[in-house]
Amino acid sequence: MAGSATIERLQEFGCTVLCLDCPEGILFGIDYSAWAVGPKFMGVKLVPPGLHFIYCSASAEDVGAMRSGFFLFMHPKDIAVLRWDPEMEELVRLENQDEEMRYADGVRGYDFDANLGPYPHELDAQWQELTRHATAELVDRIEPLSKTIRSKRAEYDAQDPQNAQQVSQQGEQSNNRDNDEADEQELDADVCQDQHKDLTSMEVDGSSQQSSKTPRLESNLGSGSLFFSTVPRCRKTRGSSPEETTRIHMDRSSQLDEMIKREYKGNENGILGELQLAYIAFLLGQNYDGFEQWKALLLLLCSCEVAVKARPELFAELLRSFFAQLSQAPQDLFGDDLTKENFLGTCAVSLLEVCDSTDALPRLRKRCGKLRELVAEKFGISTEDLALMGEDAPQVVDISGRDLVDFGSLD
Repeated sequence: MAGSATIERLQEFGCTVLCLDCPEGILFGIDYSAWAVGPKFMGVKLVPPGLHFIYCSASAEDVGAMRSGFFLFMHPKDIAVLRWDPEMEELVRLENQDEEMRYADGVRGYDFDANLGPYPHELDAQWQELTRHATAELVDRIEPLSKTIRSKRAEYDAQDPQNAQQVSQQGEQSNNRDNDEADEQELDADVCQDQHKDLTSMEVDGSSQQSSKTPRLESNLGSGSLFFSTVPRCRKTRGSSPEETTRIHMDRSSQLDEMIKREYKGNENGILGELQLAYIAFLLGQNYDGFEQWKALLLLLCSCEVAVKARPELFAELLRSFFAQLSQAPQDLFGDDLTKENFLGTCAVSLLEVCDSTDALPRLRKRCGKLRELVAEKFGISTEDLALMGEDAPQVVDISGRDLVDFGSLD
C-alpha cells in the first residue's frame, strides 16, 4: 500500500482522469491496472504526475473487442477529461475547451470525488521501471497523428490489393532478414539501399506525411501508423568489402551508432525509451506494430559486442529495462503463439554473452546474474535451455540426414 506521505503529496500535486458517460461493464485501464467499470465509475484520482497509458474496450471480457488507448503525459495537478464515444466505442478528449474547463473546475471542487477510484499505487514502482526512459518528446514523435493507438493484428489492412501484395512481400522479406542470416548474406546491396530509402521516406517530423509511394500500413480501424524509428535491417551495403560485410553480421555496433546519431541526435537513452514505448504499445495497446518494433530493437541491441565496451551505461540500462519487461511479462510468454519462436530467448542469451565478459563492468555482470535468475525463476528454464529453443536450435541427425531430435520443436 502507498505510504501516508505519498498520499498526502498526491492529494496536493496528484492528477485526475475524469471519464464521462462510461457504460457499465466496459474495460477501463490505466498503466498496469484495468477494471470492468461499475454504474458509478467516473475515472481515477491521485494519479502520479508523469507518463501514463490509458486504454479501454467495449467489453471487459476483451474477447473480440477492439482495444484503443493513448499515452498521456500529466504534469502536477493536471486534469484530463474524457468522454465515452458510443459510436467509436472508445474514450475521446473533449473538443469544447470551455466544457472541459467546467468539468475540471468540478474536479477541483470535489464534485465527482465519490465516483473516482484511487490510482493503484502498489504498482507505481513497476510502471516507473517500464517507462524509465520514455519521454514526452519521444511520445510526441512516435504516436499516431490521431493520438489513438488501436489494437492491431499481425495482418495489415492495405488500402488496395496492390498495396496488400506489396506489404505482404515486405513482411516476408523482413522476416527472412531477421531469422535467416544465410538469406541476408545473399541480399543484393542495391536492394538493401532501395529498401532503406523506402523506410526513411516513411519518417515524419510532426507535420509531414508518409510518402505516397510507400504503402500506408494502417491499423484495423484505420487509425494511422505509429511513427517508430527506422531500424537498420540490411547487413550488406553498397560498396562494402567482404570483411566489412562479415563484421556487420557478427557485430551490429556500427548500425547502432548510426541509428543513435540519426534518430536520437546522439542521445543513446532515446533508443531505450522507444524500446519501452513499443513494448507498452504491444502489451497494453495490443498493437502488432509495437511488437515488431520491440523485437527489431532488441535484436539490434543484443548483437553489439563492441558497443558494450564503448557504451557501458547504455547496456547497463538495457539490462535493467529488459529485466523489468521480462519480470512483468505474462508467465506463458515463451509458449504464446506470438512469441514461441522465442526471439526473446535468443536476445536473452545474446545479451548475456556480450555483457557478461570477464572484463565487463561489475554492474553489468551483476545485472546479468539477476537476469539469469529471473529467467530461471519465472519461466522455469535456464539460459542454457533457451539457447536450444527456436529456429536456431541444433538438430541431431543420423548419417542419412533424417532428423531424430529437433530441439526447436520442444515447448
